[in-house]
Amino acid sequence: MNYQEEKKYIGHRDQLIRVRRIRMQEGKAQGVELLDVQNRSGMHFDVNISRGMDIPYLDFCGENVGFISPCGVVAPEYFDDQGLGFLKSFTAGFLTTCGLKLAGAPCEYEGQSYGLHGNISHTPAEDVSCRVEEGETPCVAIRGTVRDAVIFGEKLRLDREIRCFYKERKFTLHDKVTNEGYKKARHMILYHCNIGYPVLSPDSEVYIPALETKARNAHSEEGIADCRKTEPADPFYEEMCYYHTLKPDDRNHGTVAVYNPKLELGIAIEVDLGTLDHLVQWKMMGAGDYVMGLEPGNSTIDGIEDAVANGSMKYLEPGESVDYHLTFHILKGREEFENIKEK
Repeated sequence: MNYQEEKKYIGHRDQLIRVRRIRMQEGKAQGVELLDVQNRSGMHFDVNISRGMDIPYLDFCGENVGFISPCGVVAPEYFDDQGLGFLKSFTAGFLTTCGLKLAGAPCEYEGQSYGLHGNISHTPAEDVSCRVEEGETPCVAIRGTVRDAVIFGEKLRLDREIRCFYKERKFTLHDKVTNEGYKKARHMILYHCNIGYPVLSPDSEVYIPALETKARNAHSEEGIADCRKTEPADPFYEEMCYYHTLKPDDRNHGTVAVYNPKLELGIAIEVDLGTLDHLVQWKMMGAGDYVMGLEPGNSTIDGIEDAVANGSMKYLEPGESVDYHLTFHILKGREEFENIKEK
């Protein structure tokens, strides 16, 4: 039955699709506000409006998809923006947005210090709206704005829209980043998508259709032949990172995926390569830190100076905007995973 037919059998729309605003009450998460979304497909996720409109939780029919770091959800007031202080409140979750002035390693540039992955993921959103849009096919629509701006410096604004349709095992994310200042501004962004247990396990298959793959450092080079292979959790594992140039499809989109054949469940991430022209793979098979990051971005992640030197740094003129489009698909069954690869 379609939605209009199913409406005859329900007392309230929340039986089929809903979005609720909730507030966390304990520990370092106290005060964090989330938008909790569930649709008819069995897909459930949360949008953290206290932290950059990121997505800490994603699950399907009770099976977890993302990776929740040991610190869990942490309120923005605990953010340490110096050096690697970001890690003390790095929820990871399914999606952490990095940027907008720096994405990647902490660095110093032109006399200014920048902490790991920038500030946007620890900044509360404003002008937030959420509603179920009715129609033949209802849709949860979430919108909000996050600012990365400072006096005497860059003034960047992110407008985010997340949409999730009734019965579909997918949701879309559309970002628009605008330079609201009056000088040309550097701009880096990274969508730190993190796949965790049980979708990620030693049995999982990782699909990254790359035209070219480069190791980020010498240690990663040692494991480049097995970069798409998952292994058992190892307490002594040292993280490895790779840069992939994705093969485009006929729409200039690229898709990566992780699939667990024992669960017959996976996740695919589709990106518009017109603006997200880099993909970082973060492979961490550590015990207690077991995660695979598939991270679309617009530059390399080894500091501002490196990105400027290698030509991957992006710039926005005063008043200029750039759009980013991502779609996240829950994969149910081998056939859907194989269809992703055939495309």
